[in-house]
Amino acid sequence: MDRPTAFELGTEDPMVVDERQLHHEKLPPGKWIQKNLFNNWYNSLITVVLGVVVLFFAYRAISFVFVTARWTPVTENLTLFMLGRFPRDEQWRVTAQVIIWSGTMGLAWGAAVAGAKLRALQTGIPYVEDSTLSKVRRYWGLLLLLGMLLVGTQTIGPLVVVIVGLAVAVALFYVSSRVPGRHVGYLWAAVAFLGVFGYQIVSGFAGNAWLWIGAPVAIAVSRYIGQRDWDDVRRQRYSQAAGVLGVFIVAFVVFLFFDSEGIGWDQWEGFHLNLIAAAVAITLSFPLGLLLALARRSSFPALRIMATTYIELIRGVPMIALLLMAQFFIGFFLNTSTPLSLITRALVAMTLFTAAYVAEIVRGGLQAVPVGQVEAGQSVGLSAIATTRLIVLPQALRAVIPAMVGQFISLFKDTTLLTIIGVSEILNVRELAHSQQEFRGFGIAETLVFVMFAFWAISFTMSRESQRLERKLGVGER
Repeated sequence: MDRPTAFELGTEDPMVVDERQLHHEKLPPGKWIQKNLFNNWYNSLITVVLGVVVLFFAYRAISFVFVTARWTPVTENLTLFMLGRFPRDEQWRVTAQVIIWSGTMGLAWGAAVAGAKLRALQTGIPYVEDSTLSKVRRYWGLLLLLGMLLVGTQTIGPLVVVIVGLAVAVALFYVSSRVPGRHVGYLWAAVAFLGVFGYQIVSGFAGNAWLWIGAPVAIAVSRYIGQRDWDDVRRQRYSQAAGVLGVFIVAFVVFLFFDSEGIGWDQWEGFHLNLIAAAVAITLSFPLGLLLALARRSSFPALRIMATTYIELIRGVPMIALLLMAQFFIGFFLNTSTPLSLITRALVAMTLFTAAYVAEIVRGGLQAVPVGQVEAGQSVGLSAIATTRLIVLPQALRAVIPAMVGQFISLFKDTTLLTIIGVSEILNVRELAHSQQEFRGFGIAETLVFVMFAFWAISFTMSRESQRLERKLGVGER
């Protein structure tokens, strides 16, 4: 095939051809197959052999799924797989939570788009929005899982919930993505509000005051601290911070009047629990791991020794051992008046375990940042904290995206270990399904395949989003 010219590739210098553009050159499907699969005799042989193997396994898989498999244990127990033994008369809480969190994700997506539009406007780069087909390609794994669940339902209720949830998400995305970028702080405040509200719908409004106070404080600190110039932008952001705090305080006072104890997460079970446990552990372990990584590279010997000791100790112990220790020892060490639930203790162990691995991943990224970057920050008068926050950390985190997401995917799959300490996550619920008289020794492979596919769909989507973020940030290219 002829080598494309610099003019065809759009390079500025007609005598220079960008090798990366050559690497990412778009080819028609026929030419791509010829170039990559049948370009010589041994590659052609390998392609034919592997093609036969793939077709054989694909045929067997399709035959199993659509012909020989007996999915009755799954279809008859979908609610059990999703919620476990969650009180059925309180199931409306989970339905409301699904709708609220669907809207939260739509709002967060719209806020991200609004922020991207503002940054594109400031830099003079035109913003190109993804097409609907592109969005479907990004989330086809989740859509396939959702479709499979809907096919297996025996009532119209789940379909109505899905339609309402998608409608709310799309509506909030459409509205929030068109909000001026200077007001994006309000959108993220609303995202945090809806996220906490969705949790409180299930667990009750009377308690957990720390959620209502902690969320706005975290937003205010993360979005409004660190500005160095007293200008209109700074005043605007502090006014937004005051508005955010006011909204949350008012919401907290209002919800105190709700006499609703709700369903504590010690009664949450099934795949619902797997998702919540993974989300909570990921959210808590990332900032803790980040602080540990910075402490391990600190110039203060006490901080460095403590962080190193913690990381090496935790990384040398398997998670199942930490879960068993958490079950018996955390309550003893804390000596609280109210016993901690089993799930709370398990989440503490999972967070501490993952934070140690996150710390090592981030430390590797910090070491990859050239010393010249730090010296450049010092040369323009930035403090050590400002240099780390504005120059070092962004480059370090950008470099470790694949390893970080891989660790979070591993954490999500490790939520199945909760069954060892008696928590009824989806694998334990599967055993409950087969303990029923009509399903004993029946459909065992089918329920395993269902659980496997549920985890694959979430993990695959996380991996695809990680790859998309890598391409967007140019990881490994610049």
